[in-house]
Formats: sequence, C-alpha cells, structure tokens
Amino acid sequence: MQKKTYNDIQLNCVFQHVTDLPESACLPGIISRHEDGFRFEESCHRRSCQRNPKLFDGQYCSLVHMQNGKYQIHMKTINASSITDRNQLAFNVYSELLTVFSIID
Repeated sequence: MQKKTYNDIQLNCVFQHVTDLPESACLPGIISRHEDGFRFEESCHRRSCQRNPKLFDGQYCSLVHMQNGKYQIHMKTINASSITDRNQLAFNVYSELLTVFSIID
C-alpha cells in the first residue's frame, strides 16, 4: 500500500445516511478522480457495516482503524514448530511493522 497526499483539491461527497462526515468517522465507499477534483460516494449498506475496517493484512500482522479514530495492530498466530531462524522471523515481523507504521503516518 502506498500513500499519496494531494494538496489544494476539491472533494465532492455523496452520502447515503449522513449530511456531514463526523470527525474520525469512517465510511465505506468509492473515491474517484475527475478533471475538477475528487468525488467520494458512500456505498449502500446492504448488511451490517464493518466496524473496524482492515487497512493492512500481512503475513504476521494486520492493522485496523477503530471506531474511536485510533489504530490497532493485531499479531497473527505463528506456528512455533515451523520457526527455523528466530532472527529472520524477528526481522520479517519488524519489516512488516515498518510498513504498517508508514500507513498510519
């Protein structure tokens, strides 16, 4: 996942249920780029909304965005019998965590 910041843009929003986006709220939808700026369209809620959407899903950890606006990192189960080199495993987990932190920034 790569991050890009667009400065001085115009964002038009089309909401299904709210009239304004509350601070730290997450809405599922589609963002598209047009000649005059960007457009966000909230998706229809066919079933219950995913409470904490996953922003990253790696081999060793995943990153979710909580309802309160904070981020949470979940470590996945590691099969101890398959570990041959602990240093390599630690380096792989560290590398993945660096990727996660680059998403949060």
